[in-house]
Amino acid sequence: MQTTVNYQDMSAVDALWTLYRQQPQPVRDAFRNRVIEQVDVEDMPIVRDREDMIAVSKQRMRDIIDGTERTLDHDEVMRLVDNAIAKAV
Repeated sequence: MQTTVNYQDMSAVDALWTLYRQQPQPVRDAFRNRVIEQVDVEDMPIVRDREDMIAVSKQRMRDIIDGTERTLDHDEVMRLVDNAIAKAV
């Protein structure tokens, strides 16, 4: 299988995805299994249903209004996002 790509505009993720897609199915399966084994379940978000998420959001808003929950300024949020991205790479 051949894939034509423009390497100048390709991100690392795109390059890895292209390489992954070119592998035979057994190699892709082995890779996926290895990644799954490395995933830290503790860091994964809790999946909730819609009603639960609405209730959590309303409670958080009440806590913010009451002053019992702090909010983050834009710069702090951007630092957290940058740190999360750096850990993922």
